[in-house]
Amino acid sequence: PGISPDVTIDALYAFTNCELSVSPNACIIIGGDKPHFVSVLDILEHTTHQTKALLKLELLIKQKELEEKLHFASLEKIFIQKRIYRDIEEAEDFKEVLDIIREGLEKYFREPNEPKKDGDTRFNLLRAISEDDIIRLTEIRIKRISKYNSFAADEKIAKLNEELKKVK
Repeated sequence: PGISPDVTIDALYAFTNCELSVSPNACIIIGGDKPHFVSVLDILEHTTHQTKALLKLELLIKQKELEEKLHFASLEKIFIQKRIYRDIEEAEDFKEVLDIIREGLEKYFREPNEPKKDGDTRFNLLRAISEDDIIRLTEIRIKRISKYNSFAADEKIAKLNEELKKVK
């Protein structure tokens, strides 16, 4: 008590190991080559680049996941709102069901590589509609279709778009 904190800090540095110079002699293997003797600064720089690369990969994975969710949410919305599921009642086999659904979706969606024509009001997709997408649509339960909320679906799509912008 009664001693200045600055004096105490100076004394800690002078009479203890709080301020101790250490010269590390780090030997590491970078990129599968021979061992290298590097400084702490080189180690920090290497690990920083490695961490940045890993974070970039994580963001790319998250971006792909969000794009998939957005893609399916868009397909589901049109499938239910435009009542495409009703068109499959007359189908005789599963292949015909898939074809009917694909034709129904193509009325409302444009493939990414398909050029936009004048007067074309179809939505642009992030990727082409696959057979797996159509099969997933056939697996939607009737209970979920009957309780479908268009407003909630629009909010979900907007939220996914917003999150995708953040990730990008």
